[in-house]
Amino acid sequence: MQIKQPSVLIPDHCNNFLVYYVIRSLKEASSDFKINVIVPSDHAPTDKSWLIFYKHSRYINNLIFSENEVNSIEYLNEIIEIIENTGIDIVFPATDVGFKFVAEYRDQLSNFCKVVASPSHDALHTALDKWSLHLFLNKHNIPVPKTILLREIEQFNQFNYPILLKPINGSGGENIQKFDTLEQANFQFIFNDSREAYIVQDYIVGYDIGCNVLCQNGQIIAYTIQELLGIEGGFAPKINKLKFVHNSAFIDIVARTMQSLQWSGVANLDLRYNSKTGQLNVLEINPRFWQSLMGSVSIGVNFPYLLYLLSSGISFEPVSYQEKYYAKIQRFIKDALNGSLEYSLSDTNIKYLLTDPNSVFQFMLYRFLKKIVFLKNYN
Repeated sequence: MQIKQPSVLIPDHCNNFLVYYVIRSLKEASSDFKINVIVPSDHAPTDKSWLIFYKHSRYINNLIFSENEVNSIEYLNEIIEIIENTGIDIVFPATDVGFKFVAEYRDQLSNFCKVVASPSHDALHTALDKWSLHLFLNKHNIPVPKTILLREIEQFNQFNYPILLKPINGSGGENIQKFDTLEQANFQFIFNDSREAYIVQDYIVGYDIGCNVLCQNGQIIAYTIQELLGIEGGFAPKINKLKFVHNSAFIDIVARTMQSLQWSGVANLDLRYNSKTGQLNVLEINPRFWQSLMGSVSIGVNFPYLLYLLSSGISFEPVSYQEKYYAKIQRFIKDALNGSLEYSLSDTNIKYLLTDPNSVFQFMLYRFLKKIVFLKNYN
């Protein structure tokens, strides 16, 4: 479908890859997209390598650095001014920070341009708060692991180990800890840190499954299911290999979940299959785009573009996908060397790296120089 150079504004943090994946997905659909990115002052770039990457990307037409914080009225007013002065067609967040901003100010933004379809404020809050999500799913008879809100150390006695300890507002697997025995660690630090609330959850022996969806009023319009085959980094993983699959039981439980929430927009669901009972459990809902986004694009399910069409009132045919692998180039080389290669070079991220070479080079150079300086100072 031919579209006429829509101008997109992405109000989001650029301290990781998600914004870039959204940009690349839109540009894969049509080079006519004009991409504008505004980065709030509380970007928190302890590692500036991603800012270097975004500055040198050929796919960004306009990169703006705001002096205002993302939740401030000044940031909102600045965005409205940009919309009016540059003819923005649609506001298009990528991460949970961006989607929370849009949920907060949708009414104001909608007076000036289109805003992407997104969940209601209540649904978004439920997804972001692990304890609220657990209560909601339990209420709607959607299977979840045994979970409690941690209030005192004695509650650990309610569980058979191992267990997981999770901050209720964490994302991306950050700060999740696994304990095999109560004696393994002293939990007193949890109660001394009033800034965080935690849940305790059964650790399920099995494997993880991911499901990505695009919904409208609780109905799934497009989805992909992926097995996570190459995971590094524990509960805040870097996924270097996956396989897109079909599974009617998985999509059934996801459909029930999204229907219960009356979800609109995109979401990434983490599920876990219990190898002892055969039961599938919903673990988390991430109300944002996800790590494997370019893998979805590679098999023909371009979620950002479909979200653009949905939000613009443009109809499109149902999309489907074949079961196939997607991997990062490092994993491709590893599989090739150990003789376990089951996919081709075209099923990797190499094609996306090669088409934006300057940003990749500047990114790698910055990280290399930073490492050299660190080693010099350390020695």
